[in-house]
Order: sequence, then C-alpha cells, then structure tokens
Amino acid sequence: MKIPFYFAFAYISLFLSSCIYKNNDSRLGDLRTIYIEVVQNNSLAPQIGPLLNNKIRAHIIQRSHFRLTSEIRDSDLILRISLKNYRQSPEIYNPQDTMLAAGFNLSIGAQISLTNRRGKAFIEDVVLTDNASVLRNGSFSVPSDRQALLSLSESLGQQISQLIENYRW
Repeated sequence: MKIPFYFAFAYISLFLSSCIYKNNDSRLGDLRTIYIEVVQNNSLAPQIGPLLNNKIRAHIIQRSHFRLTSEIRDSDLILRISLKNYRQSPEIYNPQDTMLAAGFNLSIGAQISLTNRRGKAFIEDVVLTDNASVLRNGSFSVPSDRQALLSLSESLGQQISQLIENYRW
C-alpha cells in the first residue's frame, strides 16, 4: 500500500523540480532584425575590419537569434564597432639572437554600441579585448600576423555576438 504512495510522491516531486525550457526569443519582442555598420578600424591593425565584420555576421547567422539586414531602414537594431588600441609587444626571444624578438603578442580592443533606430542605446561603449600570438619563421623573416589577425577577428566576433545575444532586454 505504501509503494504506490512512494511512486506518486517521486513522480510529483520529479515533475515539480524539472527544468522548464523557455525560448529566448520572447525577451526580444519586436527587436529581431539587426544592421551591422562597417567596422571602423581606428587602430594600426592591417585589414582587420572586414575580417571582423565577416566573422560577426557568420556568428549571428549561425546562432540565428537575429536576422541580418543590409538596409538600415529595415532594421530594429544598429550595431556599431570601433577597433582601437592595437598593440604588438615582444613575447618570446631567441637565445641565439638577443636583438630581435622571436614571437609577438598582438592585442586589440573593440568598442561596441547597440542602439535602435531612434537612438536608444541598449549597449553603449562596451570595450572587449582579445589577444593572439605570432612567431617568426627565422631570424631574418618578418613575422606573418595574418593567422593571428584571423584568430583575433574570430574570437572578437564570437564575443560580440554573445554580448548582443545575452543582453538582458
């Protein structure tokens, strides 16, 4: 007689303590379409603006929390990104060559603002930073920072898309 009571109690407690799935789209309301302005590269990083722009778009499309639009008049949100403070500092030295660094640490900051078309700021001047390392192939070669810039843009793109997706609307 007590066994059915235990099953009923276990079933009810499991039912009451289970997780409730709620779709994140309900918190967005009507704000679903986003326009990404051209990334302003106010740093000395060569050609990272278009790379970052492509990575942000790829992450937003992949995660599908927002729809991208190429027309500002069709958008609900406007994303502005300005790159600043690109630094290339020595990180590794070759023991045989004490004059030149063998590896460098590249760092960059991105200032992000997210507004609606009327100018109401949801995210205002948030700065995200990232860094990557690059090595020289030899003592007489110039380090190729193309791969490091791709890594920087990939990581910053992911951080920016997560920032706008996780904003508490």
